[in-house]
Amino acid sequence: MNQRTLPLPLVTMALFLLMLVVMVLALGTGRYLIAPETVGHILLAPLLGVGDWSPIEQRVVEQVRLPRILLAAVIGAGLAGAGAALQSVFRNPLAEPQLLGVSSGAAFGGVLAFLFAGDGWPVVIGALVFGLISLVAVFWLAGGKQARGSGTVLLVLAGIVVSAVFASGVSLVKLVADPQNQLPAIVFWLMGSLSAADSAKLMLALPCTGISLALLYSLRFHLMALSVGDRDARALGVPVRRARTLALLAVGLIAASSVAVCGVVGWVGLVVPHLVRMAFGTDHRSFMLNTLLAGAIYLVLVDTLARSVSEVEIPLGVLTALLGAPLFAFLVRRLGRSLHG
Repeated sequence: MNQRTLPLPLVTMALFLLMLVVMVLALGTGRYLIAPETVGHILLAPLLGVGDWSPIEQRVVEQVRLPRILLAAVIGAGLAGAGAALQSVFRNPLAEPQLLGVSSGAAFGGVLAFLFAGDGWPVVIGALVFGLISLVAVFWLAGGKQARGSGTVLLVLAGIVVSAVFASGVSLVKLVADPQNQLPAIVFWLMGSLSAADSAKLMLALPCTGISLALLYSLRFHLMALSVGDRDARALGVPVRRARTLALLAVGLIAASSVAVCGVVGWVGLVVPHLVRMAFGTDHRSFMLNTLLAGAIYLVLVDTLARSVSEVEIPLGVLTALLGAPLFAFLVRRLGRSLHG
């Protein structure tokens, strides 16, 4: 049976169950292998109260891998949902969270914290603060009465300007950083990694991303209307300006919080929504939720590969680019053939 013909609740339920299976398998995968049934027993121990596993296995599952995998799922869902929202707002299939310049601003805040305060929470706080500052700067540059008629174009241009400014700042910080100690840490962080994931970072990303995704989900009908044009959306009763502003604020917070906890990770918001459209269609009743689940699955799988395929952990941003670029090229070729008959 073609996946597109499955009832929508079944597709969503299948994706949810697949996400759970992938997360359980990821908990047991790595340089220290743990059997899936052992992982299940450890996770269900508070309910069952019995089990047979070593203290090392329990520590690896509960303290090392579980926060990392949950954080990967949260960030993957957030970036995928943000990409789907931007593609509707801008009516552009190439739109992704980095388009607003928030990622560059957050990256600048993180490397600035590396330079003056060292690794750890200063990097998280600096990335989040400057990510939000860059979002405010984009809205300020694109704001005013002149943005009423062409707000989308002005927002893109403002995002390009802000991104260029902060990217230059990142380059300047790398130039003056200590090449022996600070520069390698800065370069690795900029490539994206969940190696430093812990419960504290999960507690930072979860409310920021969760609230933003809840807002995007509540706007899912408005976003689908915006994807066909502002005039048609207004005819359907959609408050275009307010819906666009709220969606962009949610996307900016998702991008800033993701960079704050794991560095710059690209391509997720670009690739995952297209895969969901191809596999399950664009029905507004389930598209956003399916995209969130698929994003969580995708980033958990990629992060598991990043920490498992070699003795040295591969930066997450590098792997998402290596997997995402060829996959997106395939999608573009397939779309081109369908457009030309």
